[in-house]
Amino acid sequence: MVYGGKPSTGCKNCRQRKIKCDEQKPACTQCTNTGRVCPGYTHAFDLVLRDETQLVARNAQRKKKRGAATATAVTNSARTAGGGRSTTTTGSKRTLPPSSAIATTANSGLFLPKSFQETPEQQAVNAFFANYVLIPRHPYSKRGYLECLLPLYQNTRHDSLLSLATSAMALAIEGGSPSTQHYRQISRSYFGKALVKTSRAIRDPVESVKDETLMSVLLLSFYERVLASSEAKQISGVHDTGAVALVKHRGKENGKSEISARLLLAVQTQVVDHCIQTSAPFGKTSAILDSLRPKTFENAASRLTSLSAQVSDLLAFANPTLRNRNEFPSQDQLVAILDYATKVEAQVVTWPESVPEDWWWKSSNTFNSLPSHQRKLYVYNRRVDIYHDIWVASIWNSYRATMLKIQYTILQSLGMLRPPPLSRQATGIVKAINLVQELVDDLCGSVPFNLGTKTFGGPNDRKEVQYPDDGVTKPSSDYRKSAAGLGGWFLMEPLKTAAHAISLRDGQQEWLLRQIERIQRIYTIKKPIDDPTSSMPSPSCPGGRG
Repeated sequence: MVYGGKPSTGCKNCRQRKIKCDEQKPACTQCTNTGRVCPGYTHAFDLVLRDETQLVARNAQRKKKRGAATATAVTNSARTAGGGRSTTTTGSKRTLPPSSAIATTANSGLFLPKSFQETPEQQAVNAFFANYVLIPRHPYSKRGYLECLLPLYQNTRHDSLLSLATSAMALAIEGGSPSTQHYRQISRSYFGKALVKTSRAIRDPVESVKDETLMSVLLLSFYERVLASSEAKQISGVHDTGAVALVKHRGKENGKSEISARLLLAVQTQVVDHCIQTSAPFGKTSAILDSLRPKTFENAASRLTSLSAQVSDLLAFANPTLRNRNEFPSQDQLVAILDYATKVEAQVVTWPESVPEDWWWKSSNTFNSLPSHQRKLYVYNRRVDIYHDIWVASIWNSYRATMLKIQYTILQSLGMLRPPPLSRQATGIVKAINLVQELVDDLCGSVPFNLGTKTFGGPNDRKEVQYPDDGVTKPSSDYRKSAAGLGGWFLMEPLKTAAHAISLRDGQQEWLLRQIERIQRIYTIKKPIDDPTSSMPSPSCPGGRG
């Protein structure tokens, strides 16, 4: 690699004007004093792996003017910037993976995408791998698929389905920063191209059973969720349905490898989450997917997914009756719903007994030094809990949200029963309300771990943001990056579910709604949610309809 001098960390305006930048956040003083819009600062990952091809080319041109170099020297120096390897293409396949060269880190043995062209796609893919894919995580928390992406991605073709889907996903996420919102518009072009290739791949007998194709469909589903959240649209779930159909088509023979098993679990988790959010039945699909997944890949995360599938079926059974504004449910219907909900609750509530010992959270007093009025913005009731990692925290919150939906079903049904047995009805209501309060308190305690003191700035880590620690070691770089990039996304649905709760402590629901608004600001999600309590019937009100 040719040395081009110490990279400037100042903003683009100051670099172009060749003046010193004080790098103040969110805007430098030079831009502020001159009325310019400060474009922000280059990500540290991009500085380390910055493109030097242009620098080398400029040096070669200077030598050429002095008669010291030829056009051949320019080409050779450009290759020097790539570590001695050519980035040319042969047909439609690159010598290097799409949009990146793959370099091995000396310490970890992990692969990092290394930039050659400072395009929006390149910057987004670099950040995506650095902040989402390569972050270490607890082995028992793996029920997603990003940890499987790199082995499939690093040898893919420049114009392959997986390359396009990855670029679309990376651009959509990186577009959550105020300075890069236009990336989401660029991502639509990659998404459109990926859809065309997806249609061809699933009809091809060879391509349809490849892990790369299933990974691409999962990424497109993730893309749909990001865009739907940022634009306040409903998730169609079409890619989830396509992923299930693809898994069934692949069969058990194509699900024996570790990557295949991980992808299968990811499909099951994603579809279950969507079914719970939309009160759609999961039905026999859960048993089919369970039968296709090797039992050797069972862990705490996969067990929660299997249990949660029962909750989606409960909601599909109960909600059409409980939310029917035109016809009041009969007592037999309400009793049937209560019996169903009680049976599902008895199974789901056992899940914490199966989690590893290091999954349990610990208390932290990190934010006690903050002024009271400032601490209340980030912490509810002085409670701050820390977890093994951001994924473990997200799985706990998924469990809490699932349990809350069961309790809401029980409360609605009890509130509609008429009139005997009143003592049993009152006891059930009190028990459910107490459990709701406990679950919501636990969820609130995880918010500082997921968000820290961050209030804006998109998915990238910011030095001034404070995260909780155990009082011994400071938050690691991996944790900070994962919290900045994923913490808010992981929290959004559980917070929305918790905000539906009734009979919470004074001010707690308002605090939950403020956290949702904070996440929307961080990731530039446009439309605030409506007041979630407006559609929730009260169990203490006769008939529950007010």
